[in-house]
Amino acid sequence: MPPNFNRVKKEGEFIIPFKGLNPGQHRFTFKIDDKFFESFEYFDNERGTLEIEVNIIREAALIDLQFLISGGVNLICDRCLGNYQQPVSGEFRLIVKFGKIYLEESDDVVILPVAQTSLDIKQYIFEYINLILPVKRVHLNPGDCDREMIKKLKKYSKPEHDPRWDVLKTLKMNK
Repeated sequence: MPPNFNRVKKEGEFIIPFKGLNPGQHRFTFKIDDKFFESFEYFDNERGTLEIEVNIIREAALIDLQFLISGGVNLICDRCLGNYQQPVSGEFRLIVKFGKIYLEESDDVVILPVAQTSLDIKQYIFEYINLILPVKRVHLNPGDCDREMIKKLKKYSKPEHDPRWDVLKTLKMNK
């Protein structure tokens, strides 16, 4: 049976109806933008444009979802507090099994009740996007930082040489 590809879902439609999926391969594409990020209360950066491709292998006892994420997120530079566009991409996998009750078996394995007919993947997408964001958020090119802010930082930052430590330099360790 040929795979069922290129089901493009609209913004806000993040529910995968797996009961209606025939066994085999399926692909869903999601395009998300600022509205997606605004729907999460605690997200620092509420802008970005990303494409999420979810490749699904539907089997009788489980569903294998592979998430491919690419696009850009607007972040605040840790160095100058200016906005910049951070390109992001990543791959994640989620295995959905069926059982009596809902259970997160591990980070990438979820057990759903047998009676459940669909899976809302919005929260998973949100978490995966956060996982691919860099820890240190700075302009890709340091020359793009806000020059006025960099001048102020240099003016008010402590000098690199701290005279309080000069006395320690005179001490020698006896071996």
